[in-house]
Amino acid sequence: MRTVIITGAGAGIGRQTAKLFAAKGDRVVVADIDIRGADETVAEITAAGGTAVSFPLDVSAEDEWTTFGKWVLSEFGAPHVLINNAGVMDLGGFVEMTAAQWQREIDIDLMSVIYGSRVFAQQMIDAGIRGQIVNLSSVAAYFPSKLEPAYGTAKAAVLMASQSLRVELRGKGIGVTAICPGAIRTNLIANGARSGLTEEQQAEWRERAGGMQRFAYTTPQKVARVIERATRWNSAIVPVAPEAWLMYGLFRLSPSLTREVLARASFDRLESLIPAAEKVLARLTGK
Repeated sequence: MRTVIITGAGAGIGRQTAKLFAAKGDRVVVADIDIRGADETVAEITAAGGTAVSFPLDVSAEDEWTTFGKWVLSEFGAPHVLINNAGVMDLGGFVEMTAAQWQREIDIDLMSVIYGSRVFAQQMIDAGIRGQIVNLSSVAAYFPSKLEPAYGTAKAAVLMASQSLRVELRGKGIGVTAICPGAIRTNLIANGARSGLTEEQQAEWRERAGGMQRFAYTTPQKVARVIERATRWNSAIVPVAPEAWLMYGLFRLSPSLTREVLARASFDRLESLIPAAEKVLARLTGK
């Protein structure tokens, strides 16, 4: 039985990915700072006849990765698959966001990938396992935007780190993939923060802007299937969702045109679309 580690598996993409791998007969280690969510994922997997265990993990803390790595090795041996999925997305302009907000994005979205990959790549190497590391980047990695510069910067670094690690581990028989989702039906925005707002405004923003993700074409289940397929095909970079593929092609074709198009995006324009989108959703759902 293979051991598959998935961070941020207490909800969303991580949960669906954990359920998919478990359904295929793998032992899944569900790691999340939200241990209640992780336990719920494990309960769903075991109820369906799968094998899973949970582990409380703050992915931004290197010492917790060290402890986690020792626990996995002692309980199951070196893993066969590591999926660095955990992440947050805080919104705000480059100058508007504080240094602390920038650091939070870097610590959770980038450093977690580095910490996890270092710990478990070494375990795979030592055990001679021809494994796979999958890192969740984002369309934001090649989507220069004034709405989410910190998130985009972190995810761009994840994309490059994945490619660098892929080159380094090729001779060890260990594959590395960067998954770049576009808009997905998750609570990523709702669980994030937007700088420059009062606490009351923040709550309203999360409720309304977070609700916009209900309009996303792509589901977490779709991303999970792409991740599972990537572990078999050892794909290098995989955009997920039509807009992710579109932006990937546009950026490769003309970075300057991409910047010109995205320069027109703004919070005011985004917020102006929310009421209309809510009306459309109400008509479609009959609510």
